[in-house]
Amino acid sequence: GNGHHGHTHSFDTTGGGGGGNMNMGMGGGPNLAKEAGNLFGSSFSPLAKTAVAAYGEKAQHFVQSKMNFFSGPLTKNLQYYFNVNTKYVLKKIKLLLCPFIHKGSWTRMPEQVPGGFQFKPPRHDLNAPDLYIPAMAFNTYCVLASIVYASQDTFSPEKFGALIWAGLLIWGMEVLILKTAMYLLSTPQMTLGVPLFDHCAYGGYVFLHVTTQVFVNMFAGHWGYYVALAWGTLCMGVFLVKTLKRILYSQTRQASKQNSKRQSYMLLGIALAQLPLMYWLGYIQ
Repeated sequence: GNGHHGHTHSFDTTGGGGGGNMNMGMGGGPNLAKEAGNLFGSSFSPLAKTAVAAYGEKAQHFVQSKMNFFSGPLTKNLQYYFNVNTKYVLKKIKLLLCPFIHKGSWTRMPEQVPGGFQFKPPRHDLNAPDLYIPAMAFNTYCVLASIVYASQDTFSPEKFGALIWAGLLIWGMEVLILKTAMYLLSTPQMTLGVPLFDHCAYGGYVFLHVTTQVFVNMFAGHWGYYVALAWGTLCMGVFLVKTLKRILYSQTRQASKQNSKRQSYMLLGIALAQLPLMYWLGYIQ
């Protein structure tokens, strides 16, 4: 259970491709593709060997081609979401845990690149979605929950597996809620296009709150937990509403009256949905 507890908070401040000890292989640069290659290569080679022993060349070719897909376009895309530094991470955590103190706008900063424009990566823009915090928080959540189980002498590998599945399920549900909201809020004239990884990032921030709640529960007991749960639900709701509002306004300039009413209900629904999701994850007694 305590395998990668040590690396949970190792931030990459240089921006170089480092971080080989991380499950994620963080940082920018072409090294990331190599990291991912190594990661997949080393963990899949025994699989490939077994497959080859059983099915010969064809299987090896299949595994190889699948791995190439992972280290190709996917890595390029993910690189953006892991392009963070310590300053960004700390500020973002502060923003997520208390969105009310956020001065300034919630819009993302575009930058000119050859062939159009794109958004600045998280290390340069606080409002950019990243997957580093969700991944770390997810990790920490699993470890903390295991510690709670271990302290009650009820820890078992099955429970750890169940934790991870529950976490992934909730993450998936968050993404689904956000995607559905975007779909329902799209009008025939205007479809709201949001990259899937953006949804994954916004949905994954739930784990930061859940981790905090589990942590508070360990030290402050039930009442502390309920206070943290209420606060986390409120903050996550506010954060998501602000973020989605920004997406709506940046993509639908002409917000009609009846539409904005529907949007408000939708956003309220998303904010309220955070409570059962968080409660389910944080309740590990």
